[in-house]
Amino acid sequence: MLTLGLGLLVQRAAEVEYILHGLYAHLGGVERPYTDKPHETVKYFITEAKSRLSVIAEEQIPAYARAALLHDLDLCMAGFDRRNKYIHSCWQNDEELHGWRTIKGTKRLSHPELGLVSSDDVWGLASEFARLRDKLVVWDTHFFGAPGDPELDTPAASSKRL
Repeated sequence: MLTLGLGLLVQRAAEVEYILHGLYAHLGGVERPYTDKPHETVKYFITEAKSRLSVIAEEQIPAYARAALLHDLDLCMAGFDRRNKYIHSCWQNDEELHGWRTIKGTKRLSHPELGLVSSDDVWGLASEFARLRDKLVVWDTHFFGAPGDPELDTPAASSKRL
């Protein structure tokens, strides 16, 4: 179950990363999102989205919406930190503890990070990314999307241009 959970985690995190890149571009007024810093990391997009959000007029994005997005961006940052730990670690099953030991090298420390993880932790993070994806899509659609048409049963949609 761990392998399937890791695969789902990677998929959900990639979906969130795609949406974050679009939000970063929308907040900066960039017409085509993937022409603006396509090589940067997701943490860069989160940090810069926060910075760009701070200079947008209150009339365009009200304070309550800013606070909600900033909270979700913080959750995204923490989620990507955990994702990196899971994806870039060496895994070893510990039958005595009924869990998985992870070993990950770090750039900042002179010794590797060691952890004990259950497959439930991985599945939980995948679920958290799915929840964040849904929230970010709603936020993106509300402030930067195209309105839907209830008569045609068409929902609102994000307006990213590739």
